[in-house]
Amino acid sequence: MTLETDRLELRPATHEDAELLLKLFSVPEVWRYLPAGPPYTLERARAGIERRMKMEAERGFSPMLVFRKDTGEFIGNAGLQPVPDTPEVEIAYHYLPSVWGKGYGTEAAVAILAHGFGTVGLSSIMAICVPENVASWRIMEKAGMRYVGLASYYGLDGLKKYVAERGDWSPPTRPS
Repeated sequence: MTLETDRLELRPATHEDAELLLKLFSVPEVWRYLPAGPPYTLERARAGIERRMKMEAERGFSPMLVFRKDTGEFIGNAGLQPVPDTPEVEIAYHYLPSVWGKGYGTEAAVAILAHGFGTVGLSSIMAICVPENVASWRIMEKAGMRYVGLASYYGLDGLKKYVAERGDWSPPTRPS
């Protein structure tokens, strides 16, 4: 399923998109606040796309690729994913540094939350980040998510956790 906003198109990844993910996750600034892992390779990108395609088929959601509608330019990755070993679903996003600070993250997050609560039918969606990643938690706040405290996920302690509940979330009147 493709999602559209005023400025963005979000669509599921296909086999042909491995180079785009490699481009995104090869940028050191994108990895700055993420858990250390093996180097991101084309093979890793292809395996990630396979997981995304399976998730989309089984759950009706997955992380998506984000493109500017006016230029068709690939700018990032955003979407929903299950949190391992929990019943929770997380909204996660990563963007190329060239588009940081332009409101694309919030715009995509609002569309993803609406999709998760609407079409997918989730009752709750969470988001996490290290406290130093101010831009990330500001997206969560601007998208209408509520800060609930510090938490541990993916082997990391002290992550800021935000939650949106279907019953009380509403899209901001003007994403910024």
